[in-house]
Amino acid sequence: MRFIAVALPPNLPKRWSKLYAGRTTALAGKATHELRAAYFRKNASWGVLKSWLSKLSHEKCWYCEAKSSRAPFDVDHFRPKLGVTVDGQPLPGGFGYYWLAYEWWNFRLSCQRCNRPEKSDPYTRRGKWNEFPIESERTRCVPVSITVDQEAPRFLDPCVESDCELLAYGIDGEVKPAGKPGTWEFERARYTIEQLGFNDWNVPEDRKKDWQGISLLVKLAGQAPPPEVMTHVSRYLGQDQEYSRFFRSVVGTHRDKQWIEALL
Repeated sequence: MRFIAVALPPNLPKRWSKLYAGRTTALAGKATHELRAAYFRKNASWGVLKSWLSKLSHEKCWYCEAKSSRAPFDVDHFRPKLGVTVDGQPLPGGFGYYWLAYEWWNFRLSCQRCNRPEKSDPYTRRGKWNEFPIESERTRCVPVSITVDQEAPRFLDPCVESDCELLAYGIDGEVKPAGKPGTWEFERARYTIEQLGFNDWNVPEDRKKDWQGISLLVKLAGQAPPPEVMTHVSRYLGQDQEYSRFFRSVVGTHRDKQWIEALL
């Protein structure tokens, strides 16, 4: 997970302002869960911002940093618009953050693996979907009386820089909690890693395999690498590189070499 910085005011597509005004006005007249659900099915206008969201992350999932070469990305509502679940159990009354459905700052670009429910084995379901647990239900945001700033989400948020620092990356290819066991920070990282399946579907093995090749090249290059080696290694460190946080972390284990320090 790499921090996604959005410049303010955001450079949104020109048509979004008019579309947003129309959608939010129409939504205000939908008084029931069923009416809102029907409206969203016909007016999933957040797709208009998909290209804009993708450019902010260099065409990578905001959660896992994967590139989506075989399936389109989803526009995830960080706070789900309809029907929130906590550890698989729906909140009473079909609660959802419907009033945030068209707020651009609630959108996160997500690969389908991170966003959609999928079983990694017969007993374990991965994917964010409608999951959105918080530290205390007493601070659950509701229109007017409680704001989102009062919530403490269990999911790490790629739009919060300090959240991204709660993840560590090992040379074994796995993503790990960076915090101290037993703390809320550790629990948030552990939950996000497991729920979004960061270490499932052979991803750690693939990352480790790539790292082994880079590590061997770095060792053979020594303290005075040819330009071609520096160029090759630097490709894995750029913001447009898939899993760049992992590669920056593991390449950092060779900081004893001045040229590695310079690249980082």
